[in-house]
Amino acid sequence: MEKLKSSSSSSVANEIFTDFNEYMHTASKMDDRLTHVIQKAAQYQKSLVLVCGNSGDGKSHLIASLKGSGVIDDGFSVYIDATSADKKGMKANDKLREKLMPLSDSEMHDGKTFRLIVAINLGILNDFLKNYENEFSVLKKYVDEQGLFENIPAWKYEKMHKEKVTHEDCYIGHVDFTSFHRYEITPRGLNLDFIRGLLDRIITNDPRNVMRLSFDNGCENCHKRSNCPVYWNYKRIVQDEEYREYIVDVLAEAIIKHNVAPSVREINNFFYEIIIGNTFDEALINANSTGRLVHFINNLSLNLLYESKDGLLKLVAEQDVLNSKDRKYDKELVALNLKPSFEKWLKEEAHKCNNELLQVDADLVFCQANYAREYKSLEAEIKRSIFKYYIRYMDSQNREYDQKYIQFLQYLYAYNTGNEQKCKNLINLIKECVYTWNGRLGDQSGSTIKNAIIYGKGTDRYYLYKVVDIAFQVDKSIEKIDETGEFPNFASSLKFSFALKDKPSIRISIDVDYELYDLLREMNEGYIPTDNDRKQNVNFDSFVRTLLAESESDIYIYSRYEEGKTYRITKDEFGSYAFENEG
Repeated sequence: MEKLKSSSSSSVANEIFTDFNEYMHTASKMDDRLTHVIQKAAQYQKSLVLVCGNSGDGKSHLIASLKGSGVIDDGFSVYIDATSADKKGMKANDKLREKLMPLSDSEMHDGKTFRLIVAINLGILNDFLKNYENEFSVLKKYVDEQGLFENIPAWKYEKMHKEKVTHEDCYIGHVDFTSFHRYEITPRGLNLDFIRGLLDRIITNDPRNVMRLSFDNGCENCHKRSNCPVYWNYKRIVQDEEYREYIVDVLAEAIIKHNVAPSVREINNFFYEIIIGNTFDEALINANSTGRLVHFINNLSLNLLYESKDGLLKLVAEQDVLNSKDRKYDKELVALNLKPSFEKWLKEEAHKCNNELLQVDADLVFCQANYAREYKSLEAEIKRSIFKYYIRYMDSQNREYDQKYIQFLQYLYAYNTGNEQKCKNLINLIKECVYTWNGRLGDQSGSTIKNAIIYGKGTDRYYLYKVVDIAFQVDKSIEKIDETGEFPNFASSLKFSFALKDKPSIRISIDVDYELYDLLREMNEGYIPTDNDRKQNVNFDSFVRTLLAESESDIYIYSRYEEGKTYRITKDEFGSYAFENEG
């Protein structure tokens, strides 16, 4: 299991593909795409295959896999380390330039055979082209045409998915880990087969699976297994398919809500953390103290899933039902604390849920009998941990999906397939929230001032505002695609353009990810954003500021102490200002 940790050398393939790497490799459409690109590149005398992404996302692993399978043969050179300086002090840009010189404008037509596969971070590629675009104009043109630095929706990706030959003597193709997700969007939600496949690799009964062999031949025969949380965690995942689905679902939801693109290494580390975790201590399994019981409860997978504060677990922890805004389990938690006999509840009700709680009950009785004084001092903490585990387990068996999350997935799919019409309600929500972003202003009749956006912070007595009329701008370049398909390449946020009605030629765009969408929904229900909200959603704040800056509206003054009386500051054609009473 230690090999699953992100810090393990086994989790980094580089150019050496071990038996463990080979077993753990889970094929995806990314493999098929890169295989296709390489096969096409092999047909040209000069070719370049870019395997793009971010640090640690699996570029080296995929290349090593295809080398091991023979897809990448001796006809290609492979350059993995395109991100750092070498021992001689040559910087990344200089090393990359040296490697790519046969594809430079000056050497493109020299008649020499040259085929190269490069694993490269997008930041390095962007920096390289800024410095050497005049020497590598063919590569620069390809990168611009393929939108490698853009958040490309599925319809646009489908439109240009066929590789473009930028020169008759040269072929350039690529795959991009930042746009190729670990799941696919579908009209029914998400296809999570790839993430399921990673988890299955850990638990499948396969002679190549050293983790399962270790469990079957070691853990199942270990005399300490009854008090070992790792044993129970792994066994639960092996035997309970619904629980596996629950784990995959909550992980995917966290990924979407936080708009992150975890690598395979990070996902495998996540699975390691909910099976073993960082607080597991083998010495405490059969310790002669109540600490064994505390250790067992705290290291059960559902508690590890929601109690940790690092990596993907930190994101998942925000979905803990015990922290939900609707406080749906508050009454049950109170009721559990008011049980007249905790021991009776545990023995007669709770332990019927699963074998883990049955083991908790048995060890609790043991600790009460053998370490009574110590147990008494830890009783409140033990009860609290058991209650938390029980509620989390019950929720995992009857999970209710967040409807805002479901709606966002529907918008995400519609946007990526080119159906802006289905995003109409979201577009209207954006427009409405523009006017309430800095607060609401009511006129003397009690109605909200139409199209008013507060300008600046204001004072205790006055607010400045502009009257701004905005309109959504339809993207006429969209080419709709099949709305029944499944897409691994898609934009993880939705980009919409707006314009001022008096300046239709100027388009102002906003990207909406789940975090912003959630805030906009709350604003629609009456929530007033705080300064902290504006800092966390700086893109929307900048969007509103840009609309205000571009607007040629007069500036109005709203008097808080004159029952909403307003004044207007106007500017005539000679540049003179006038102060008018609006009533």
